[in-house]
Amino acid sequence: MKTINIKLLTLVATFLVILLHTAAIPFSYFHLAWSVSVMYEALGRIAFPLFLLIAGYVSLNKNESLLSTLKTRVLDLVIPLIAWTVVYIVYSQQVKMSEAPVSVLDLLSMPAWPHLWFAYTMILLYLVTPLLNTFITYGSRQRVNYTLAVWFVLASVYMLFDNVKANLLEGRPLPAPSNIDMVVYLSGFYIIGGVVRRFKITPKVAIAAVVFTLSVVLTAVMTYSLSISTFRPNAIFLFYSAPTLVVVSLAFFFMLLNAPLKFNKPAIGVIRALSNLSLGIFFVHALVLEVMLNLLGINFEGYYSILTIPLVALVCFAISAVIVWLIRLIPFVRRIT
Repeated sequence: MKTINIKLLTLVATFLVILLHTAAIPFSYFHLAWSVSVMYEALGRIAFPLFLLIAGYVSLNKNESLLSTLKTRVLDLVIPLIAWTVVYIVYSQQVKMSEAPVSVLDLLSMPAWPHLWFAYTMILLYLVTPLLNTFITYGSRQRVNYTLAVWFVLASVYMLFDNVKANLLEGRPLPAPSNIDMVVYLSGFYIIGGVVRRFKITPKVAIAAVVFTLSVVLTAVMTYSLSISTFRPNAIFLFYSAPTLVVVSLAFFFMLLNAPLKFNKPAIGVIRALSNLSLGIFFVHALVLEVMLNLLGINFEGYYSILTIPLVALVCFAISAVIVWLIRLIPFVRRIT
């Protein structure tokens, strides 16, 4: 396994999540520099597919017992999810003065904070990992390719046409996918990660870089053009399993996975350390970002946002990393990160 490449991919994916959530604010309404937020939004959208590709590459195609999978993967994600759900509920009620009632039954399907949906998706995918392990380990290349082709047609191409029909032709808002829907839509990335490792798929880095660049620009241009023509920001082409985003995500994954990276020992140590903090950073960053934006009153409406959006994301990443590192120094609490 290309350990340092995977660590770097994890680190980049973590930063891209924060970049996505930072860009989502100026993307939500038209302004002078709206095109800048579109580009960052298109780039940041690959974060969750990257996490799934990495998880599949690491978790699938390996001889692991059912008990081990449930203990080392499901439980290690359920505990932090429960802890941070409580944190965000307390923040929402005590700081934001939300009066919305909290129901345990509702929390089973509706996360306490928007970004926590991904933890729900990962838990469900980990629950079916033993079955996927068997399929990828013993399935023929033909069967695996057929399964992925069906996924792409139904969860990517058909989903896009369905959203176009609902949103553009019928004038209805984009439907909010359920947790099960998200598992179906995103499971292909998870499976592809395992397939890449089993069959040792290694496209050339240069080709992957060109495909990535062209695809992310195409995604941004289509999003910009559609939004201008419909007189409102439109994210049809930015759904995680949309065809162009599938290509963008896979190209970036192959580009970094197969890159002949050479780092000195201190750099490798930093990459490993920050990568190991990624789960905690994911959970805490939304709170850090909101507090930062409220305190600083940052405006992203000028073309200077081409610098301020990634800068704010970088500062948020750094603060989140420090918070997670400090939490890990506390016995009995470190497990939530």
